Amino acid sequence: MTRPLFEQYKEALRKGHLAARAGRVDEALEAYREAATLAPDRAAPHTSAAAVFHRSDRHDEAWAAFERALAIAPDDEATLRARAAAFERVGRTASAAADLEQLAEALETSGRRAEALEAAQRAVALTATAARRRLVERLEAPEAEGPTPPPVRPLPPRPAPSLPPEPAPRPASGSQPAGPLLADAPADAASFVPEPEEPPAPPFTPPEPEPPAEPIIPWPAIDLPSAPPPMIVGPPPNVEFLMAEANALVDAGDLLAARNLMLTAVAVHRAAGRSDAALDVCLQLLALAPGDAHVHLAIAGLQLDRGWRSLATEKIELLLRLTALTGDTQAEADVHALAAERVRDEPPAGFARH
Repeated sequence: MTRPLFEQYKEALRKGHLAARAGRVDEALEAYREAATLAPDRAAPHTSAAAVFHRSDRHDEAWAAFERALAIAPDDEATLRARAAAFERVGRTASAAADLEQLAEALETSGRRAEALEAAQRAVALTATAARRRLVERLEAPEAEGPTPPPVRPLPPRPAPSLPPEPAPRPASGSQPAGPLLADAPADAASFVPEPEEPPAPPFTPPEPEPPAEPIIPWPAIDLPSAPPPMIVGPPPNVEFLMAEANALVDAGDLLAARNLMLTAVAVHRAAGRSDAALDVCLQLLALAPGDAHVHLAIAGLQLDRGWRSLATEKIELLLRLTALTGDTQAEADVHALAAERVRDEPPAGFARH
């Protein structure tokens, strides 16, 4: 896609998002159609349109838009997540589980086993099958184990070495130059010297375990300005639409706006008690901006919600070190606020009460 065409595509997506957020359904759908025409190889316009159709209770059109998106990108993460959520919302749990199973397999293939396991577990919770249980078991197994190696076949017995041939008759004197010939080598079995066997390998001694490394403070892979998540005013927004819009913004290159929408989705999930879903969005955020202090702060809050106090305390300590190094005063204040509110009896190292 050329740069001018990409800018037109990005602008069409932006217009669609703004119109959808304002409730102007027809305008949003027209903008998404324009984006799909400009970039027929992108699934994002169809996924965004499907979210608008679903919010408007136009479910048949939503399913058709989802199908168009998956025809372009069969394992598109945003589309599978959005359609699974839409299926679950209308009570089609079997269809939702099938999408989550496909999502889990795609995530496993890309090496994201933790996210794949969460998707597979959710699929089993919705509609359990033997294949999905096996998928969960495989993802729960330690990654280092790997597949079972094939049995080793024994080598066939080594044939006995053949002896040199009988010596040829010596030529008449003077017919060949003086000196020993190859045929003059002794030919009896006693003269055969076998190849020396390799000495046995010394017994294996495992190496001494290395001391644990110091924790590494993550640094941003994408330079996004740090800012707290947007405040939610009024009724909570539709998370499915938020995630579809965020993934479309990522596709269009607007990473900061996508990050803000995803942090809003985390807050909505958490307020509704859906900690698994909130952690899932946080993992996606870490792929987008692994050093964002507010993403890690949201994870620490979720860890405290689940009772994982030691993990949360370690993360807060890292955040305090990170914000002290980066000079991010807003994030530092937010970390101190969380520590003061949730870990008062055991303040993390570096925590100073204000």
